[in-house]
Order: sequence, then structure tokens, then C-alpha cells
Amino acid sequence: MCIRDRLVTRIAATGFGLFSGLFIANIFPAAFDVVSGDARATAVGVLNFFGAIKNFVDLQSQENTCYYFIADYHALTTITEREDFYQQTIDMLRTYVACGLDPVKSVIYRQSDLPCTAELSLLLGMITNIGFLARGTTYKDKMGKLEEAPGGVEGNPLSYGLLGYPVLMAADILIVRANKVPVGDDQRQHLEMAIDMAQRFNSRFGETLTVPEGIARNALRLPGLDGGAKMGKSEHNTLDLLDDAATVLKKIKSVPTTTDPEPLGTDSNHPDDVIPRMPNSVGALYRLLHLLAPEEVYLDFVGKYRRGEKFYGTLKTTLAEYVSAFNAPIIEKYHAPGNTRATVEEFLRGNAQKVPPVALDTVEAVRAAMGIGPSLYRA
Repeated sequence: MCIRDRLVTRIAATGFGLFSGLFIANIFPAAFDVVSGDARATAVGVLNFFGAIKNFVDLQSQENTCYYFIADYHALTTITEREDFYQQTIDMLRTYVACGLDPVKSVIYRQSDLPCTAELSLLLGMITNIGFLARGTTYKDKMGKLEEAPGGVEGNPLSYGLLGYPVLMAADILIVRANKVPVGDDQRQHLEMAIDMAQRFNSRFGETLTVPEGIARNALRLPGLDGGAKMGKSEHNTLDLLDDAATVLKKIKSVPTTTDPEPLGTDSNHPDDVIPRMPNSVGALYRLLHLLAPEEVYLDFVGKYRRGEKFYGTLKTTLAEYVSAFNAPIIEKYHAPGNTRATVEEFLRGNAQKVPPVALDTVEAVRAAMGIGPSLYRA
């Protein structure tokens, strides 16, 4: 990776208006969201670890200076327990630190501690067509669900925050002048909208914003424990990193496995070939087993499935042991004396001062291009 490239990665998570992202290079922030709409904002799933957090930890260990922000502005579109919002932010951060995100190696701050992001979002919003935003897949999906809900759309009004979500997301990318964006299929449209906004701005006001380029990224997907097609927080069908052994066993034992094994129709043992041929709930167990257990354990249970043995009880207890063993050190680090609300607030306070100056430079350039002039408040 050329260090001069400004990379931004957005890793989507399901539900709660949740997204995660990562900006990589010398000055490039990365973002992950507060989990909103859940009683436990600390409930970060095992899927989140393998799909995003592990990458965050690996990147900070390379020759990258990584900046991460908590997208608390975005979370406001869906959060319901506002009195606990700030504490949820802190607790979720403690979970990420317990997973290996290092506030010494990386700069971690809150989106709301960088007001110029909201300013850029406002300025972009002034020239963004409502019809353009209404074509967003996320917005249309929400509208479709509300039309079927009691009271319809009129009885369940949507906020501007949801309609304008792509504008703020574009501001997150454009404010750091990122030029390359690894992106999964589920966030591709949001990136395309950000590209469109940058191009339209430059066409109208002159070359001011860096137009990002998308780079394909493969996202990890797991079937849900309840048999759903996708594991996610909003579906309540996932395992959490802070689940203790008893909770893990209870969740895994509740996974529906009443269907007798059927022929897989392939000689391959690779999970990408085998798991799609299984019922979703069974596939979720096998995917987790492949991630957490030794290869020989996974292959042994694939063999049991092929032979049609009665093995689901053993599969569940075996998987529960591996998940619990994986969670145990994370739980210990979460409760460690050096990972408290006070220590998190301390590094947030310090890191808020380290946010790259390119963000302010971008906003000032946008103001000048639009004819507003420089900010006398910041002068």
C-alpha cells in the first residue's frame, strides 16, 4: 500500500443505523459506530470481530497511523435510550480496547468532537437534491417496512437524519480527502453517493473536494443463529464477545437443528462450498466452528454431517467451548483496572486534540468555494 494513498474503509454492520469504517494512512481517521437501539451497547458480536475489529488491530500494527472515530451523530437516528447514550459509547469503546484496539498506537475520538464534520455535512446538504437522497437503498427499505407497519408512514414518520444519512457519511469521507475507499457490497451505494456529491460540488464550485475511488472488499457474512439469512445485531441472532460461558451455551443450544442432514452435493470441505448447502442455522454453527476451532475439529464435524450421524448435541457443546474460550480473555480485559470509564475519557480527551488539520482545511476550502468566506470564529 502506498503510504501517500488516503484510504478509507467502511465496514457495514446490520441494524441500528450502524456502520463502521476505517481510514488508513498518516492522517486518515477510521470510524466505528456506537451500537444504538440495544440494551447493551457493549454487545459487539463475534462476527464484528472477524469482519472488522481484527482488521483494525492488524492495521494499527503495520506502518499506518490510524485514526478511529465513534460515529455518535449517526447513532442518533435510531437510539432510544438517550439517558444511557454516553455510557453506551464508553462501554462499547472498552469492548474494542479489550479486543486489542490500542489508544496509544491509534488516535480514537468521537465524531461529535469534530464539529467541522457536521459543518461540511450541512454545506453539502444545501446543494443535495431530496430526490437523490430518497433513492438510497437504506431509505427505501425503511419506507417499505413502514408502509406495511400499523399506521403506515404517516404514523411512523422518518427523521431527516435517516434521509440525510448519506450526506453525513459523505462528509466523513470527504473531510479527510480520502482518495481510495475499500468497500463491501452493502455500502457500495453510499460510496457512490459520496462520489456523486463530490463531483457535483466540484462541477459547480471548482475543484475543491477529493473524489474518492472505490476498491472492492470482501465482507465476512454468517447466517443467523435463528435460521435467518444474515447474522446481525438487529436480528438478535448473534453471539456477543462479552457473553459468558453460560450465556454462550444457552444461545447455541437454542439454535434450531431439527432438520436431518442432507447430501451436500460436493466433495469439497471448504466452508464457502459446504455451508451454503446447509440450513442457515446449521451453517452458522459450522462457520463459527471453522473460525474458532482447529481445522481437524471442523473437518470431523463435516464428516459427521456427510454421514448423517446424530451429532448436533455434540456439535453445540463443542462449539460453545471454543466460543467461551475465545471470549474469556476479551471479558477479562474489558474488566481490567486499566480499561475503565475514566481511562477511556482520558484518551478521548487527549485524542480529540490530535485530529488531522486536513479536516479544518477541507471545510475552509469548501466555505471559500461557496463564497461564504473564512470562519472568523476559527481564525
